[in-house]
Amino acid sequence: MRRALFLGLPLALLSAACTYDNGDARRILSETPSCQDSAATPVEAWIDVDAKIETHAGEGAGVFLEYAKGGHWTLRTACDVNVVKGGGPCAWDIIVTPEVGRTISNVVAQDLEAGTDTVGKFPDPSYPDSYQFVAETSDDLDGFTFDTEPQTAIAVDTFLDGACALPYIFWVGDGAAHTGAPSNPIVLVPTPE
Repeated sequence: MRRALFLGLPLALLSAACTYDNGDARRILSETPSCQDSAATPVEAWIDVDAKIETHAGEGAGVFLEYAKGGHWTLRTACDVNVVKGGGPCAWDIIVTPEVGRTISNVVAQDLEAGTDTVGKFPDPSYPDSYQFVAETSDDLDGFTFDTEPQTAIAVDTFLDGACALPYIFWVGDGAAHTGAPSNPIVLVPTPE
């Protein structure tokens, strides 16, 4: 079972036809999402191969994850600055960890702003295969792509504005759009190719 492979994660750290439009995903500015609602053990969920998520810059807050055949991953972030008055940018801090014995390669930043946005190896040597993405997303989309061996599960720790971001994670699995994660991290397992 892959779940056992992720138990050492830093939990306290800062189908082609399927599409999802995040529509009205707005941050709750008066209440900070809490990881107290998170399952104690990381929950596994399927992510469909080649399923796409459509999102619009500035219209909703979220982390959007996609997996393409052959081990190609895309992670994008958006913010709700066009719909929340005074909302400001979304400060994302995301850590991606492959299952034990696997690695992440070919990390390529997408639309990151110099000086505020970064993606690179997670600085804690206890997690040599993890990558950290830090971005202030406003009315654009920020993100990165990376590769793993095909069918590699990944754990995704997500924080928004310094708090747990359970409600703001989106992916397509089992043919359905998923809004929000039951645990932080969430473990995404690609469906068979």
